[in-house]
Amino acid sequence: MQALNAKKPVLCEKPFSVNARQAREMVATAKTNNVALMEAMWARFLPHYAKIREIVASGILGPITTIHADHGQRLADQNITRLVEPSLAGGALLDLGIYPISFAHMILGVPNSITAKAVFTEKGVDAQTSIILDYAQGAQAVLNTSMIVQTPCTAVVAGLNGYLEVDRTFYNPAAMRVTLYDGSITEYPNTYIGHGLREQAAEFARIVKSGERESPILKLEDTVAIMEIMDTVRAQIGLKYPFEN
Repeated sequence: MQALNAKKPVLCEKPFSVNARQAREMVATAKTNNVALMEAMWARFLPHYAKIREIVASGILGPITTIHADHGQRLADQNITRLVEPSLAGGALLDLGIYPISFAHMILGVPNSITAKAVFTEKGVDAQTSIILDYAQGAQAVLNTSMIVQTPCTAVVAGLNGYLEVDRTFYNPAAMRVTLYDGSITEYPNTYIGHGLREQAAEFARIVKSGERESPILKLEDTVAIMEIMDTVRAQIGLKYPFEN
């Protein structure tokens, strides 16, 4: 907020904020000061995510009915302070769960309803959380995040004509394949060189240089919507941080 009020462009690490209220305040401050603001959800800017959007938009999979995505890492026993402390908004959801949630939002948008269950640590943050997002068109996203076990970290987008599989790790540059129910399979090998963080940096530099105030790839309204989803998940599982009113 200090940088925004100083009229400095801000690339803000995910999660963008602790809750949607904070996110809305940041967006309003950026608009008031006429500066660029972008969430550093780096996966959204990767080439294979662009290809996923292209495949879904093409209609080749048919109407999307199901998304599966998981993100689990064995981190709890490493005593990483930001993950385990309630005072630092710890837990699996905000740090790890944002990846499958953002993925589902990219494909299906804002859900009609949300169901979530969690297992908690002794300190009172979520060790793992499972989420079902229901959409008005009848689609569902089934998502899981954990900081106590390693999971496959893959994703599937299924439609009435076929499905798209994204290999481990789905939010990193990864190989993909489309399997249609007519028997055809199209492979998309991972030819990306490097880790991929440079893509979000390049996009942020582009919008700053061009005078834009947000990225069309990940709009600020989408960032706020994702925080609203996580607010609802936290309300469902009963996770409230000590500094929240």
